[in-house]
Amino acid sequence: MQQAESFAELAQLRQELLDPDPLRELNRAGEMAPFSIVVNLIHDNLIRQGVLLAVDALAKRGVGEPPVPFAFLQFGSGGRFEQAIISDQDNGLVYSIPEHLSESEQERVHGYFQLLAATIVSGLEEVGYPPCQGNVTCLSPKWRGSVDQWIDQLDRWISHPVWENARYLLLASDVRVLYGESAIFAPVLDRFRQLLAGNTFLLDRLVSNTLHYRVPLGLFGRVLPEVTGRFRGAINIKYGVYLPIVNCVRHFALAHGIFVNSTLERLGELAEKGVWSKSFCDEIAAHFRLIQGLRLTALLHWEDGHYTSNSYIKLNKLSPDSITQVREAMKLAIRLQKMTAKLPSTFRG
Repeated sequence: MQQAESFAELAQLRQELLDPDPLRELNRAGEMAPFSIVVNLIHDNLIRQGVLLAVDALAKRGVGEPPVPFAFLQFGSGGRFEQAIISDQDNGLVYSIPEHLSESEQERVHGYFQLLAATIVSGLEEVGYPPCQGNVTCLSPKWRGSVDQWIDQLDRWISHPVWENARYLLLASDVRVLYGESAIFAPVLDRFRQLLAGNTFLLDRLVSNTLHYRVPLGLFGRVLPEVTGRFRGAINIKYGVYLPIVNCVRHFALAHGIFVNSTLERLGELAEKGVWSKSFCDEIAAHFRLIQGLRLTALLHWEDGHYTSNSYIKLNKLSPDSITQVREAMKLAIRLQKMTAKLPSTFRG
């Protein structure tokens, strides 16, 4: 992929590489599914270039090079390698501070990464990645800090798993190092796994945090589109099908000590561990790939450039067999939600 020399150039590159026009003539979910991998490889490359441009920008301003090793983190769909064509920022920074540094030297390190975070977030926004509305970016102190700060924060979240902290923990469970040294974040992941192991109370809080998503499927398997507003005649493919499947698979993975990133990887591990049968995991994976394909074309249904439109697909734009596949995926999502609701009680015995 071409290397950009500015955020403006990177924005142009993103527009060219993530042009959805090749998908315009496709209306079957199965035809679109293979594009998801390509889209996510492009996102990875663009965002890595954005981080490098931010580091270079600070050096040119006289701030200097990174004073200690660091890693740039992706959360949410980016952490799972499941981004749609339009995607926002869910990211973080972690860095390693040597023990011998004085307090003033440590403050200088923290100051550098605060500047780097601001440069990354503003730069990626210029490229076309709006900051997460929930403030999950490295600009927030919650998602930026030294290894020790990250571990202390995990301890606080797990000690008090109120709704907001449970949300943070679910985001952290999808983390992926996109740039930098993966080993830097390893102690944080180890601590997360240690604190989660056998913690049925925490598992219960995490499950209750995500089962509120309503799958829009009515009696007799009728798909229920929006009936009013600008999304009339459409369904929310993200919150109505995609995330219910993602969340349920994640919960079963975490409950059984599986700490891989993507939904498909989690399904593979669940099958390998015998938590679910291979045939059931294959069934979920097939539906999941189809839904991922449909998510790529949502913006073509509206063509208004709004991030929220990225979640909705118009039923009248889909082929009859794709609507059938969406209906079957919804049935599966409801089944998974019922299974997940029982998960904490299974571990309590």
